[in-house]
Amino acid sequence: MFSYWLAVVRGLALPALVTGLLCAAAMAAALALGDGAPWREAAPQSLTAGAVVALAFAAVLSTANLVGAARTARRYGLALGPEAAALPCVREVRVPGIADRTAFQLTDSVRYGVQRDPVLRLDEVVAFGHGKLDLVVAGPSDTTVVVRVRITTGPEETIAVVEARPAATYKRLDAAASWAVARVLERRVEETLRAEVTNIGQTR
Repeated sequence: MFSYWLAVVRGLALPALVTGLLCAAAMAAALALGDGAPWREAAPQSLTAGAVVALAFAAVLSTANLVGAARTARRYGLALGPEAAALPCVREVRVPGIADRTAFQLTDSVRYGVQRDPVLRLDEVVAFGHGKLDLVVAGPSDTTVVVRVRITTGPEETIAVVEARPAATYKRLDAAASWAVARVLERRVEETLRAEVTNIGQTR
């Protein structure tokens, strides 16, 4: 959990720095132009205030995000780690090659499994085709998550890639919502593909 918090802090470093610098510049201008203080005296006070604002910005946002992420992890039965802070969240599933099944058929099986999943709250199937499945999922805490599933299959190996990100593209943090949805989908995709491998083996 602490490693997740550190990952969030690292992600907030640049926004916190920009916020602190803007605050310092505004305070220096107010002291120099408003109060008539010399720039030499205004600069140290302004930089100190900017540093405090930057630290407070990073601390408050990272802690609030950690609380939400911990709640999400408990809800989905997952262990929270630093990878949960990355956006987009990408997961990969690899199983042996599935003979006599096209990428379209495998994608259809995955779509059916996702629609029946008791944990996922599927809002919409946006796109469905040959090795392509795009979804909109209602994540935790009313977060909407956009998911892309891409499946490629060959004689030796079948690979599925799950990518999840917030529907609001401006978001840099989502309290691990995309990660949780991606992990649940990863499990569902793996179960579906391994069931296909088993079925093919039994019919031979």
